[in-house]
Order: sequence, then C-alpha cells, then structure tokens
Amino acid sequence: MLELPLVLDERTERHGEPREGDFVVYWMRMAVRGHDNPALEVAIQAAERLGLPVFVYWAISERYPYANDRLHTFALEGVRDAARELADRGIALAAHVQREGHRGRHLESLARRAALVVTEDVPVAPFPRWTATVRAVAPVWEVDASCIVPPRLLGRGFTRAFRYRDAAEPYRVDRIGRRFAGATPTRSTLPELPFTPVDLEGDLAALVGACAIDHGIGPVPHTRGGAQAGYARWEAFVSGGHLKRYARTRNDPTRPEGVSRMSAYLHWGHVSPFRIAEDADGEGARKYLDELLTWRELAWTWCRYTPDHDRVSALPQWARATLSAHEGDPRTLRSWETLARGRTGDPLWDAAQHSLLRHGELHNNVRMTWGKAFIGWTPDAATAYTAMTDLNHRYALDGRDPASYGGLIWCLGGLDRPFSPELPVIGRVRPRGTARHAK
Repeated sequence: MLELPLVLDERTERHGEPREGDFVVYWMRMAVRGHDNPALEVAIQAAERLGLPVFVYWAISERYPYANDRLHTFALEGVRDAARELADRGIALAAHVQREGHRGRHLESLARRAALVVTEDVPVAPFPRWTATVRAVAPVWEVDASCIVPPRLLGRGFTRAFRYRDAAEPYRVDRIGRRFAGATPTRSTLPELPFTPVDLEGDLAALVGACAIDHGIGPVPHTRGGAQAGYARWEAFVSGGHLKRYARTRNDPTRPEGVSRMSAYLHWGHVSPFRIAEDADGEGARKYLDELLTWRELAWTWCRYTPDHDRVSALPQWARATLSAHEGDPRTLRSWETLARGRTGDPLWDAAQHSLLRHGELHNNVRMTWGKAFIGWTPDAATAYTAMTDLNHRYALDGRDPASYGGLIWCLGGLDRPFSPELPVIGRVRPRGTARHAK
C-alpha cells in the first residue's frame, strides 16, 4: 500500500491502489488552484513514490447541467489562473474544452494508461457519476480539498447545525490554520495526448462561443473567475474593515460590502478555504467562521451521506408530512418563465431574481426568503424544490454546490425544526414572508 502523510491520507478515499502505468494524472475539477490544494499534493506525492511523471488534466463538458456562457467563462478564467500558478511550480497542465471537432472520451483514454488518477471528492451531481466512469478503467483516489474537516472523518451526516458544530469542533481545532505546502515534482511533463490542449492565454470568449451550450446566459463582467480576482475581493473585504463588522452587517442586503461575496470562488475552488479560514482572525471573525466552517461544511457532510440530497425525499419526515397535508391549500401558481424573468409582481422576490440574472449572485439572507416563496407558487414541495434548484443552478455562479443544496433544502424544512403555529401552504415549516422581509 502506497503511504501518504497523515494530513493527506485522512482526506483520501482510495478506490484501488496504483498499478503499472505511464504516469499519475490529477483530474482537476473543483479545486482549480495551484496552492493549498490537498488533491494536487496527493498526486505529486504518489507520483514521487512511484517514480512516475505527474500532470494535471482539466476539462469542461458541453453536457454538464445548465452549461452556459456564464459558467463556462468563469470556469475558464479560473483554470487560466491555475495554469499560470502551476507553471510557476513546474507542473504541466492540459486543458480540454469540448466543442465541435474536439469531442471524445479523452479522460477515459488517459485513465487507461495511468498508474493512478487523483481527483477531488465532490458529493453532488454530476461528479459521482463521472468518477464512477473513470473508476471502471483505473484506480481513482478522491481527495477532499474543500473542507477544513473532511466529511469522511465524521462518518455520518447531520441534520442540525448545532449537532454538526459539536461533532466537528474536536477535529477542527487541530486542522484550522493548516496549510498544504507545495511540493515540486521531480518530473511533470505532458504525455502523448488524445487531444490538442486549448490555449488558455487566447480568446476565451471565442472558445466559449464555439461550444454547444446555452448562449442566452452571458458572463458577469464585474465578477471575473480565478484566484487573482477571488483573493482581490477577499483582501478588499478584510482590509476595508468589513470582516470586523460582519456580524452586524451581514444580514443587510442594502450593504453589499457587509458580506465577502466569496461563495463562487469557494465553489469552483479558485480560492482556498484553508487560507480564508486562517485569514479570518480578529474582531468579527467568529461569526464569519461559523458560516464558513459550520453551515458550509454541514452542507458538504450532509450531501455526502444523503444520496437523495437533490430530491424532496431528503426532507425530514415531519417536513414531508406537513407539506403534503397542505398540498390542497389555495395558492397562486407561477410559470417557469414568470419566475425565471422575475415577473411575479412581488417587488422583493423579483429584485432577488434580477440579482441572479444580472450578477450571478444573491445575498445569502435574501436567498433564504427567495427560496421560501416557491412553495406558494408551485403545486407541491417536489415541484418547488425542482424549480428553485433549476433557477439557482442555472444563473448563480455558486450553483450546483453542496452549500446550495443545504440552503435550498432548508427553505422547505430540511436541516431545520418544525415551527408553530401551523400555517396555510407551508404547514409547520419556518415562515419567511417576502412582505415582512421587504420592510
């Protein structure tokens, strides 16, 4: 068995051991950075012990859910920064963008020649399915590169934040502030590839335009992807004194400087949660760290141990029962088009949806109210969950993340408790009306 340092081994789920092969490949997908990246370090250390070259493979498909210009552009800007950073460390990267004339099962082809494939452990669709495809042809190691406390260490999911906080705290004490030193591989070269890597320093807009994706959802020009933009935003938040005031200002959506707006960069892995957690020090940081380390990592752990996290069956029994009991209550149904375009007539909700349409972001406090409204505009909880997931994942730069599922399921009673009195439509689910929030 190939040994790893404990700090990496505890984050690694092994599906087989290395075999005879030409190289170790790090399949980068949701930790798109060349620093503080445990998955990258596992790949390098495995290659060193095997005496093989290592390289990074990154690709973007035309067929991932909600593929559009906004998400493609943000992703490509991120991998461009990562490629520059990796080049400075002497690590080779090959990027593939699926488009006309450039399609094929290239990762499987590389995996068949690999001694080992290393990738990140991401518990939400479509990643487990993609990982299973590669596991069919090669040993794969999945490495948690997103949480201070790897979900696998806890061994189960949690449905309440205070229980997760208590369980994770003993692990967190030893791991917060831990950074992953960047080793330099002895050999990092690109093998013979079944595709021509894209030029990430070229025209990214033209590259995106050549893809068969939804071109109706454009990039967000004022939120560029990548580590450089992500850390610039974070440093402005901290140096401007906003972290100190976070506990007081975070719930006021009229003060955008009151929140860090880091969720998209954390989702794509352009910035390191390990660095953010270490930097979040001093007055005001306690609440920020609770959001980052409790609520965010609660969602990651819950998704890992709740395979149906993307379906309404993931709701607790009490929530399913109360919502089902009120399905016959009068409600005003809204079409997908009305919801998507923010034309419901509800001023606060429409403003929130326009934020998603224009900025690819939604203030977290408002997003909870935004999500709660769906149950009154759809016939049942299953339709409500599908609709809010669709709009969030389609337009938000931080969509399709475990934290997204955690926040959305909360809107229907998940990761929460029943409330009294029982109300029409929502039953015993916690109420959060738009009219009250608008005041």
